[in-house]
Amino acid sequence: PLPHPRLHAAQDPFAVIREKDQLLHVPYQSYESVVNFFEKAAEDPDVTHIKVIQYRVARHSRIMQALMHAVQEGKQVSAFVEIKARFDEAANLEWGERMERAGVRVYYSLPGVKVHAKVGLVRRIEQGEPRLYTYFSTGNFHEDTAKVYSDFGLFTADTRLTSEASLLFSHLENIQPG
Repeated sequence: PLPHPRLHAAQDPFAVIREKDQLLHVPYQSYESVVNFFEKAAEDPDVTHIKVIQYRVARHSRIMQALMHAVQEGKQVSAFVEIKARFDEAANLEWGERMERAGVRVYYSLPGVKVHAKVGLVRRIEQGEPRLYTYFSTGNFHEDTAKVYSDFGLFTADTRLTSEASLLFSHLENIQPG
């Protein structure tokens, strides 16, 4: 895979995304840009919140490790875990439990609803104001399958899109099962 021309080695992926939306096409471009985004968010002192919807993830996921590390760095981290991901139910439950033990706020599948979205949301304080960054993808947060399956990912700071992602997470975190 080719490195993404702007994001692959970006020391500050937020500056790159703030300047202009960035489209990633895996497996033709390296998935490392996605991993880098979450690892940088975990370390960034200006990031306050990280949220993801987990459908399928790698067995040894650097992204999930970054989320757990972010909690240690004092960030509020939440993950919606879809346990009805065919063939990955046990793995998703295992990751959910690991993340809960690490302090991640974990939300699980809703009865009668299958959440197939692949979205990440990062809240960052810039010049005293909160700013949202979102990653939307047709593929999973899965470093291994990103080498095989063709998917698109969009990094954006466009408030029209980030506000929609924020509403989605708010809905998933506040809906009452049953």
